[in-house]
Amino acid sequence: MMSGLRLPTRCVGSLLAGLMGVFMLLALGSEAALWATGVWVVATGLGLYGAWQGRLPWFSAVQRLLLVLFLLVLVLLLAGWGNWLAMASQAVLVLLAIKALEMRSQRDFYQVAALVLLGMGVAAWLRVDILLGIFLLAALYLSLLGLLWQPLADAAVERTTEGLRWRDFRYMLVFSLVFLLMLLPVAAIFFLMLPRTPTPLWAWAPPQGAAHSGFSADLSPDRITRLALDSATAFRAQISPQPADPEHLYWVGAILWRDEGRNWLPDPPAAGVRGTVSAGVGTRTTGVRQEIVLSPDNSDYLFALATPYRLNIPVTYRQQADGVLRMNKAPGLPMRYIVWSAPAAPRVLSAAERAAALQVPADTSPELRALATRFAGGSDTVVVQRLLHWFHGPSFRYSLQAPAGYPHGQSMADFLLHTHTGFCEYYAGGLALLLRMDGIPARVVTGYHGGEYNPVGNYWIVRQSMAHAWVQAWLPRRGWVRLDATSALTVPGQRGSDTGTVAPAVVPGVQQLWDWLQWQWINMVIDLTPAKQRALWASAGAQIMQMVPSSTDTPHWPKAPVWHRYAALAYWLVGVGVSLLTAWMLWRRYPTGKDAGYWRQRAVRALRTVGLKDDRPGMERLFWQRLPVDQRESVREIYVAQRYGPTPDADGDRRLSAALATLRQVLREVS
Repeated sequence: MMSGLRLPTRCVGSLLAGLMGVFMLLALGSEAALWATGVWVVATGLGLYGAWQGRLPWFSAVQRLLLVLFLLVLVLLLAGWGNWLAMASQAVLVLLAIKALEMRSQRDFYQVAALVLLGMGVAAWLRVDILLGIFLLAALYLSLLGLLWQPLADAAVERTTEGLRWRDFRYMLVFSLVFLLMLLPVAAIFFLMLPRTPTPLWAWAPPQGAAHSGFSADLSPDRITRLALDSATAFRAQISPQPADPEHLYWVGAILWRDEGRNWLPDPPAAGVRGTVSAGVGTRTTGVRQEIVLSPDNSDYLFALATPYRLNIPVTYRQQADGVLRMNKAPGLPMRYIVWSAPAAPRVLSAAERAAALQVPADTSPELRALATRFAGGSDTVVVQRLLHWFHGPSFRYSLQAPAGYPHGQSMADFLLHTHTGFCEYYAGGLALLLRMDGIPARVVTGYHGGEYNPVGNYWIVRQSMAHAWVQAWLPRRGWVRLDATSALTVPGQRGSDTGTVAPAVVPGVQQLWDWLQWQWINMVIDLTPAKQRALWASAGAQIMQMVPSSTDTPHWPKAPVWHRYAALAYWLVGVGVSLLTAWMLWRRYPTGKDAGYWRQRAVRALRTVGLKDDRPGMERLFWQRLPVDQRESVREIYVAQRYGPTPDADGDRRLSAALATLRQVLREVS
């Protein structure tokens, strides 16, 4: 069925250019303006129709020039001067649209391929995930296929042929794929060999408009709720020792001290100390090691379990007096850091900390103060138990929706006195407020709760939807104690629903491999630092030294991480697979038995060396007419016998080669 498929020669270039544009649009994502995308879609449709009907180019050269100038001015007006990413992405789409209206020759396809690669470069400023690599690889394959195919299309137009055989196109598809697969291991070796900068080039100057939504330290209504509906990955973490239950994972981000009624703000009571860690915490036996890869975000906060006591952070940061970790600026790329955490040792609360942890808004209503007195009396521990029992009672309901009768949101007094319905911001803020009014120092903590374990890569995924708020209360001889007013209401498996915030403990099976591939993409490509590069080549050197016997002492090579060995194995497998595929194709193209078909193919290939363009049976007549009369019949007689005769053989092949050698000499003398 496929052998009967015939494609008009003039359609192939436009079709390949359109597919390349699709992958570029997928790479640009939301940065591709809707109007520019619409212009490209319309122009590509016109180009495909014009190629099919043989009507290209659309409009005259002057009209196309005026159109592109008009569209580029429109890009400048709509994107705004200085918004370089938006300008570049829209300009590339506009130029591709104009090229779609005039796609006729190999030169046009060269220009389209250059524009698509330029668009992929713009996309690299916006994203560095594995999907960008897949889209780029697809665009490169289509570019290679088009650059190999378009010269044949141009030659077909010169011969005025009307179509292409599917067999030829299929051969070109397979050849381009095999060629690209053979280039991948070579490209990977060069990627690992070339010296690397400490940071990727595109990280030196973060582009405008490349901000990402994510964590914010401000605790206000709807702030965490918006994140609860976002399943994007906040960060991935490898934890040692492994936690037994994800409900015990409380990732501290910001600590909020000042209550302004409608929201809470950080405002720590003491200035931050750069490059220091909290004293009196952690030992080798109690500490928890976390290796975290933070996703690009618009937040400068770093996350850790409990209280950090040892840090390995590759960027400039500061640690506040309350233990909060903050970078000097938000990362534009995935960032890896290591932190060791442990529960803080009890210490005396300073006067400034106590005053900040007991601050209550001056406009707090008398009804709220009366409510707080209901739980007062006894030790601080007893008061805490009373409050938690009340919040965990049946009258409270967790919901991401505003309660009925409060379409514009409720106040803290409404939540505590009337509705008892809200999300974690209300629970944390309400518990901290009541604790403070009962004389117990308290502060609100915002961060993430839980995680999804991926057994394929032995790491935890923490998503934006796991954003959470809880309380730390100061209790005598215990220090800061974590209190979660919503913990009894959460239901595992109901992430982002009205019943809770804890995600499934294990990543679903169909997503494990895909997320692992993204994790390895970050580890092996995005985060391949000079230190990792040296370790990889040191490991390769160690393996070579083990294979080559030597009388001298073998130097000590550092052991490479596990992922390095997996990478080396993957490169070997790809190389072996490509070699086997190439050998199979050569075996099919050049069979060992020299039958009649073999000698016929030899005759066709021999005649191509002197100018045969169309090798379909019976189409050589145009070629014979261009040969000198005295040489035409001798070559034609041997060729016809070899290609169409019943018994082509090696002797005829030698006579044809000799006749063609004489013909080439005559042609050189004539020219």
